[in-house]
Amino acid sequence: MAKDIVKEHDSTGNAAWGNAAKDETGKNVGRKMIPELSSLLQDVEKAYGRKIRTTTDFEALSVVIEREIHELLSASTLKRLWGYVSGTRIPRPSTLDILCKFIGKRDFPTYCKELREDKTVSSRFFSSKTVEAESLPIGAGLLLGWAPDRLVKLEYLGNCEFVVRESANSKLSPGDRFSAGSFMLGFPLYIPALHQASDPAASVSYVAGAVSGLNRLDIL
Repeated sequence: MAKDIVKEHDSTGNAAWGNAAKDETGKNVGRKMIPELSSLLQDVEKAYGRKIRTTTDFEALSVVIEREIHELLSASTLKRLWGYVSGTRIPRPSTLDILCKFIGKRDFPTYCKELREDKTVSSRFFSSKTVEAESLPIGAGLLLGWAPDRLVKLEYLGNCEFVVRESANSKLSPGDRFSAGSFMLGFPLYIPALHQASDPAASVSYVAGAVSGLNRLDIL
């Protein structure tokens, strides 16, 4: 399961995403970006004072982030996040949290929540059908689908936690668990830490609908 996306460890001992993420057909993940991440990168550029376009920009932004908030994000990590280098990797939550701190926000979940509460931003970024985890009652079912023929039924456990109950033609298996704050039709579902039923203590990264996004999103 999810063997196309592996984890490796950097020199600090933290988990770093390994090979470029692929979908279940083995194709590289497209550059379709979830609205929250697209908005965050725009806000980082505003805080930095210019568009991030060159190798020098990424190196300079890395230095500025470390100087201003005493957090380290390498230029190579920033390049992958902006899509400057080929292949797309799933950003770690800690990476997104650091960028949020750089623009004066507490963390990425808080940033996303504020985006959705801002009606001017919400109308621009979130026109697609969206299901917020916090709006679901515990025990609610959620049916997800993505190309070519994947169908997965989830159960909401509360606190943004979900467990897979049924799976058809997908590498997700019943009993797998993960956290997700929201689901958006037409956009990929990024799961940085999927806890598989076969090995609950370990976690792997996973992307559902990597190429064209979710094509089915139903509350059961």
